[in-house]
Amino acid sequence: MEADDIDELFIRLCELYNLYKKYKNNKKQRRYRIRPINKNWATAGCQLRTFQLMRTKEPEQWFLQTRMPPHIFDMLLKLVSKSLWKPKQRIGPEERLSLALLYLSQGLSMQSISGSYKLGKETVRKIVFETCEVIWRLLSPVYVSEPTESQYQDIAKDFYNIWNIPNCVGAIDGKHVAIKCPANSNAMFYNYKKFYSIVLMAACDAKYTFTAVSIGSFGSQSDGGIFQLSPFGQALMQNTLPLPPPQPLSSVATESFPHFFIGDAAFPLRTNLMRPYPGSNLTRTKRIFNYRLSHARRVIENSFGILTARWRVLRTTIECCPESCEKIVLACIALHNFIMLNDQNRWYCPENYVDQVKAGNVVHLGEWRREIENDRSLLAMRSAVRRGPATAFNLRDKLANYFINEGYLPFQDNIDHNIGEP
Repeated sequence: MEADDIDELFIRLCELYNLYKKYKNNKKQRRYRIRPINKNWATAGCQLRTFQLMRTKEPEQWFLQTRMPPHIFDMLLKLVSKSLWKPKQRIGPEERLSLALLYLSQGLSMQSISGSYKLGKETVRKIVFETCEVIWRLLSPVYVSEPTESQYQDIAKDFYNIWNIPNCVGAIDGKHVAIKCPANSNAMFYNYKKFYSIVLMAACDAKYTFTAVSIGSFGSQSDGGIFQLSPFGQALMQNTLPLPPPQPLSSVATESFPHFFIGDAAFPLRTNLMRPYPGSNLTRTKRIFNYRLSHARRVIENSFGILTARWRVLRTTIECCPESCEKIVLACIALHNFIMLNDQNRWYCPENYVDQVKAGNVVHLGEWRREIENDRSLLAMRSAVRRGPATAFNLRDKLANYFINEGYLPFQDNIDHNIGEP
């Protein structure tokens, strides 16, 4: 290297050093390493003073904070403990997990949790985001994984036994998650109900657990548009999901019928996706089809209802960027499935918590509805649906004829009197 090059390099280094000194001088200095009011964190913080006492003395309060009984919390802590352990930091995995669960279950502000846990607000924020990311990363491969063909067959059996609809492998819908106005004020996040949101698109089985999720679509989009852009929607449209092979709708039928998902009017009609007949002046057969489809689609409405009622952060306007909001929503989904599949005593979802159809097809609304009454996140979404293929129209007609013949059920006669209609 020549002398002139060395001199030029030295000058550049000096310029960089001066810029760094200027940055350091202008950077806001922290007033405290640990605020005086937080120095008694180890003895007066929420973890020791409240959380650990609730486990033995106030199990109901423990459940309100964690949304799970103690033995399931222990299961979860064992799964995530290693990933939450920070050797050089004073806050242990249990406290990190309990803090994150408090935020997700109650939807409290970071500032209020900061005061309770005797931690800095930015520390709380970092713990919440890191813990949500760990929960999704470790739980989703097991509890929110794509079903196999055999599992789809089991889901179809459950839909038939519980909801009286054959060959159905899931219900699909979407919900808005309110967020603060993004920094760039992107109008794509501004939905038709006049608030900023991202959209959670999901499919569920017959027992209120989610089998596929897509999060992050813009609030201004329609259900159908979001669905077709999501990986799950694309796989469904391209017939690449591991669905079971077609089979007859009943024991007396000879013609095979494909397995399918069900959705509302916002979704496209496909051979593997059934939606209601449009319009109001419909034949009785078509009205019964819509009635039976609506009856079965209660399962996705209830799944979202349970999720939103239990994880109240989803009922607030989440005060963070869209990317961090996605981590929060996905963590709630993973926790929902994890608890639903392990809570044998049904603390999380008691029998009366979901809609039940009693004798005479009288629908008893689930307790979750009272908790989230007037929740704007469950608003209906706009449709942007293209006409389906002729094959799908023929299949829908065949399913409608099944409902009034070999698949007839007495409760559907109520449609003539508008009694008990979902």
